[in-house]
Amino acid sequence: MMHRRHFLAASVAAGATLAAPAVWGQARQTIKIGLAPQQATQSETRKVWEPIYKIVADRMGVGLDLTVANDWAGISVALASEQIDATQMGPWGYVLARAKGEAKIACTMLVNGEPTYRAVIVARPGLKIDNWPEGARGLSMQMLDVGSTTGWMVPTHWFRQRGLEPKTFFGRYAEGASAAAAQVAAANGQVDLATGWDIHRNTMIRNGTIKADSNTVVWESDPLPNEVVAVRRGFPEEMRIALRDALVGLTDEQKKLLPWPYTGFVPGEHKPYEVLEKMGRDLGVLKAS
Repeated sequence: MMHRRHFLAASVAAGATLAAPAVWGQARQTIKIGLAPQQATQSETRKVWEPIYKIVADRMGVGLDLTVANDWAGISVALASEQIDATQMGPWGYVLARAKGEAKIACTMLVNGEPTYRAVIVARPGLKIDNWPEGARGLSMQMLDVGSTTGWMVPTHWFRQRGLEPKTFFGRYAEGASAAAAQVAAANGQVDLATGWDIHRNTMIRNGTIKADSNTVVWESDPLPNEVVAVRRGFPEEMRIALRDALVGLTDEQKKLLPWPYTGFVPGEHKPYEVLEKMGRDLGVLKAS
């Protein structure tokens, strides 16, 4: 997943790059899809996803207006201000948007046939930890940005639930690395341990950025719910269902258009995402409802 697993900041400037507020009810209805630049560039993102959403729009009997924003913040603002009808969101971004009343889930995205993924901690080559987590005490740890679902929130919650504060448990602790930089730092032996998520690590291996034995997974989380396709708060319910059914109903041949590692969509419900809500409340980054 190219993303994506970061808190969505509210950035009016970023949101300003998107189209005017969505209008529903014109003679020829148009669905406005907004995407963050999930591929390397905005143009590549459009090239990858526009054919899929053109199929979806045709199935719904509507026109398509697809916009690729500069960043994830722009998409968050656009959905909140109803400038777009729907978007693909990371699981934590969806939880935050739902908490503010800005988003409803339509679908959960499948990755390699599964609606889940896992947070991981990897170790540098040759490092063996027999007793986890006690065997890692005093080692160096590189976590991702504090806005990362799997690179900060999930592992931090796991340690704190066991009475361990990462900042003092590890001998040298750092935050703020990108997912790719953290994987490479562990592979190069610059740090003993680094956080991340399984799909991203597997993508780096597939792309040849690291080898399968460049670092070793020493911990993984319980399954976490995948990305979602979410709609704005005012989007008509019958159209949310139509969007859901069009995505879920993609044929096997049409699914081949999806970028690796995505393999399809399943109807979405909020319940699997409650685990992230609880983590957010426990860590004080989501207000109790």
